[in-house]
Amino acid sequence: MRLAQLRGVVAFIAVAGAIAFAWTTIENRTTDEATMATTTTSTTTTTLVVTTTTSPEQSLFAICDRSELFVAQSQLIPADTGPGPLANLSLIFWRDIREVATPDLATEVVAIIAYYEDYLATAAPFNFDTVKIILEGDKEKFEQLVTRPAPGMEPMRGLIETLCELEIPDQPSISARGFDDLEDRLLDPPDT
Repeated sequence: MRLAQLRGVVAFIAVAGAIAFAWTTIENRTTDEATMATTTTSTTTTTLVVTTTTSPEQSLFAICDRSELFVAQSQLIPADTGPGPLANLSLIFWRDIREVATPDLATEVVAIIAYYEDYLATAAPFNFDTVKIILEGDKEKFEQLVTRPAPGMEPMRGLIETLCELEIPDQPSISARGFDDLEDRLLDPPDT
């Protein structure tokens, strides 16, 4: 009986020691290794800790390197394939940029990723056929996606053009007037 009690005490001390060690390790971490951003809503507070080991110079080099590859890959896409392959490649590119971008670029990059995800979700089911999307799909959402600049796109393209001396492909777009004219012809055809 004493041996069993001794084992229990030893196990208790080992667990308590492990907890104390873990607690001291957590307490001794420095905030120099992390960037903290706090978002407060009316009911809760969320703290997001983003750890980055990438310097701004390393990030710039990685962005330029990936941008150069993106431009080269986009030039291999045949012109007659429509916007689908380039939109898919763009989504992959911007997700890759999110991994190497500094935290101050995160908002723009995340907005561009959301744009391409929405665009692909809206257009891909209709094989990127504008006529089918207008007649059978979510034409209002599609109109917003193709007639307005994607949030964050212009500043990020400008940054890459300035710092990397590269012009990366732009988002799929149609002029607002062109979209309206097409919509009018499809939904309200002239009498013959």
